[in-house]
Amino acid sequence: MLEFSFEIIDESKINIVYQYGSSSFNFNLFFNYGVWTLHPFEGILLQNKEMCRLIVAELFKNKDFHVMLARENILLSALRTSIDLNPEIRGERYQEQEPDELSEFAETHSFEEVLQIEQDFIRERMDFFQNIIQKMYMEGFGPEDSDFNKVQAILRIYKDALDQLGDLSDFPLRGDERRRW
Repeated sequence: MLEFSFEIIDESKINIVYQYGSSSFNFNLFFNYGVWTLHPFEGILLQNKEMCRLIVAELFKNKDFHVMLARENILLSALRTSIDLNPEIRGERYQEQEPDELSEFAETHSFEEVLQIEQDFIRERMDFFQNIIQKMYMEGFGPEDSDFNKVQAILRIYKDALDQLGDLSDFPLRGDERRRW
């Protein structure tokens, strides 16, 4: 078995298997809220932070892992973990920047701007799934196909979310319309 292997599930999720000693450990690398996060799926790692630190530190040294990150345009220095690891693994830089990045974002974006960012993201996802539906249709799939129906359901969910976000922009803001968070 390879020491490191991965499977790209979609543009925001990568499953990773890392061989450490005689055991394999599963991780999920996912993109959420503009950040790539590494999450262990093994109970032994979730319950034993020392073991998790050790394995994640070794994974971060793995050259194949570095190559995979580079190919997917993921910066190792920007990678975060879903469980609290000590600074020598995540890097002191991460701990110092996290609150600053959030504060900076909140200070430089109004609620309406954040709402627009979210609406744009949902429109992009809707376009993506609409392209899938069109491709499926061109390949002969239609409403009788369960996967076709599931993709249509995803589109409806995004449409509903977009409508609900649009409703938020109708709420009157008190005071300065460009207020900060």
